[in-house]
Amino acid sequence: MKQILLILAVVTTLVSCQDKKPEVLDTAGKNATIETILTRRSIRKYTDQQVTKSQLDTILKCALYAPSALNKQSWEIRVVKNPKLLEEINKRYVSVARAQLASGVELKGSAARAANPGFSVFHGAPILIVLAQDTANSYSSVDMGILSENILLSAKALGLGTCPIGSVVPTFRDPKNVDLLEPLHFSDGYRVGLTIALGYPAEDQKSQRAFF
Repeated sequence: MKQILLILAVVTTLVSCQDKKPEVLDTAGKNATIETILTRRSIRKYTDQQVTKSQLDTILKCALYAPSALNKQSWEIRVVKNPKLLEEINKRYVSVARAQLASGVELKGSAARAANPGFSVFHGAPILIVLAQDTANSYSSVDMGILSENILLSAKALGLGTCPIGSVVPTFRDPKNVDLLEPLHFSDGYRVGLTIALGYPAEDQKSQRAFF
């Protein structure tokens, strides 16, 4: 018994001494799912080409197939394609961001460029997917995160670009902007938790940073 334990200890020591850096798996032509995960990037520049109904239906179907705690599906999805509504959402966000910048507040990320002419918080994407979570469900944030990943990966598989955007969430949650929510008809007890820009990339995805 002692000999067996000694052998196990030696093996454990040898394994722990090995280089623990993960190897990048060459998945070309081997596994489309893994390849999609490893090559997906957030897109921050879009063409004005609209996503087709068929593409959007596929993405939403993939989203609805996401698992959720106890299968409660504690989220709701809305798709904003109306250019006037997109413009108004951006306008409300930019107004607050510019006021903060003017008062000396240090904003990070794309918000720091809100004062630039033509700034778009959703990077000019023709579609903004708005996700709301059930505030009565303690698992809704996790459920929404799983669902959003299905959206990101299915869009990538269809040749489309996406970018998760949390900075516009306070705009939707601001009581002064309740009119922005009215066209979306979210159920009572749900609040916006995440938005996702969707469209055709106008930049090379390979040049973008991984995971962002």
